Amino acid sequence: MNLAKGQHSETLGGILLIISAIFALLVQNSPLSVYYSEFLSLQVGFNVGEFGLNKPFLLWINDGLIAIFFFAIGLELKKEFTQGSLKNPHNIILPFVAALGGIALPALIFALINHHDAYALKGWAIPTATDTAFALAILLMCGRQIPASLKVFLLALAIFDDVGAILIIAIFYTTDLSFAALVVATGAIIALLFLNVFGITRKSFYFICSLVLWVSVLESGVHATLAGIITAFFIPLQTKQGEPFLKEIDSSLKFWLIFVILPLFAFANAGVNLANLDLDSVLSGVSLGIFLGLFVGKQVGVFAFAYLAIKMGWAKLPENANLRQLYGVCILTGIGFTMSLFIDGLAYEVSDVFNYADNLSILIASFCSGILGFIFLKFFAR
Repeated sequence: MNLAKGQHSETLGGILLIISAIFALLVQNSPLSVYYSEFLSLQVGFNVGEFGLNKPFLLWINDGLIAIFFFAIGLELKKEFTQGSLKNPHNIILPFVAALGGIALPALIFALINHHDAYALKGWAIPTATDTAFALAILLMCGRQIPASLKVFLLALAIFDDVGAILIIAIFYTTDLSFAALVVATGAIIALLFLNVFGITRKSFYFICSLVLWVSVLESGVHATLAGIITAFFIPLQTKQGEPFLKEIDSSLKFWLIFVILPLFAFANAGVNLANLDLDSVLSGVSLGIFLGLFVGKQVGVFAFAYLAIKMGWAKLPENANLRQLYGVCILTGIGFTMSLFIDGLAYEVSDVFNYADNLSILIASFCSGILGFIFLKFFAR
């Protein structure tokens, strides 16, 4: 997310995510739960000749709207690597190494706890994710006492974290492939390349190509969110007249992402049915693996790898920041929330297989990481 614009929007967006999650919990555990389930199960789709695409509304959110979120991530990636702080190779090392630690240690903790259960082990990637919007919102709430360099560090780390999530989804959560659909997807990518090479900046052309790409990727067995990332890489930075093009698209998405798409995703996925929970589910290997991976593994992994990079002379501590402030930011990376819920849905396709204890662990670990990170940065890291 761009720090120069929309800091208040980011903060409000983070608060709105919390409200959406709490509202989902209240609705799911009230007499309105029937309507909540019917809303998410509502079949929505279309048919064109013999081709049809009909899915529950929940999957339209998790496969469709979330692809727009990944498209925005792709735009941010391209912008940072071509025009932003990541254009300088020296600024890449610290967040890159820290992100590796934030992926490796949580996955290791989860795997060690669940190594005896092949099905449970499918969720090893759940605690490796960080909710960028949520973590940044809490960091901004800490005020001016936090150096701007740490906000840049968190953003850069989140970008590499998102890249890691994308690679994990592509490699480990891809189902049986459809060759015909992949051929269509390849054609759409070639069309996007053509538009980019010849500097064509008609938004409608990119929309049509991205829509074809999304549908074909969805039908191919590869997760449809990758269509968003791929499309973003072909968006030109500017028009032939030198006017900003990528930035304009990115700015136009901000409102919809922060105030519509992410809150809707949180509402659709955070509805944990507490009535069916039991002690065995709460203390299961999956629940403990997720909680310890997010709350302990993320902060320790990110900080340990960052500290190692600094001590080895590979990178420098962010400007005007101290190690305690750096550790406070590392605590915030344990906020998995929307991204962890998303990967959880990919790993365990049956949402209630663990009586929603896996989702509850994500929410509790994210809540604990957010609260502890805020308190630590606000009162103990000056």
